[in-house]
Order: sequence, then structure tokens, then C-alpha cells
Amino acid sequence: MNHDQIKLLGAAGLRATQPRVSIARLLFGDGKDRHVTAEWVAEQLDAADENIVLASVYNTLNAFVAAGLLREVHGAERGVAIFDTNTTPHHHFYNEKTKKLTDIPAEAVKVLKLPAAPKGAKTVGCDVIIRVR
Repeated sequence: MNHDQIKLLGAAGLRATQPRVSIARLLFGDGKDRHVTAEWVAEQLDAADENIVLASVYNTLNAFVAAGLLREVHGAERGVAIFDTNTTPHHHFYNEKTKKLTDIPAEAVKVLKLPAAPKGAKTVGCDVIIRVR
């Protein structure tokens, strides 16, 4: 097991199971930000002879989201969950042809006015997705 991933999981309050460590190594091992689907993660693990069933991949990615290690990007592609390793506030370009997300720094998008949140709710963020072809 990789000690960096074990420390990362522990700091996030997650138990360091073999599937979690393998997925953490894939997503965070090289320090690069990436946008992934559970299917892509499962394919990469399979190619590395680490066979983890898709349901376990989804469960792990959702646990990472709940722990603050990943962000789920909503609204890019219908019916497809996209997970982002960059958890800082930022926005995205979504290329409809290539199905790829590209980060946009938060300060590059100015939202001048947001509507009031519904009664009993509090606005906690605003994510902008700009579609391109």
C-alpha cells in the first residue's frame, strides 16, 4: 500500500481499504487535477490488474466526495457522473464533441447577481459550466 494515499485517506476520515488506496493512487498519485467517470476509473484499474467492480468504484468515489477529496460536477453530461480532483472553487468549459471538462479559474467568471435562495435554504456556491464545440 502507498503511504501517501493512506495518510490522505486517514486525514479525510476514511479507512484505508485496498480499493480506496488503489483509487486514491490513481486519482491523486501524480498530483495532477483530472475529471473522471467511474467507468474510466474502473478501466484504468482493470488495465493495472486491479480488478475492482464498478459498484465499488462508485461507492469509493462517492465516499471521496463526502469526505471532501473530490467534487462531483453536475450538469456537464446528462446521466454521467463526472468527478473532479480539484476541490477548490472554479468553473468549467464542457466540450460537447469530446465530452471533456476544462477548468476555468473562479476569478475568470463574474456572476453579478444571484437570485435569493428558496425559503429555508442557503446559497453555498455557484458552479458555471460553459458549453463549447
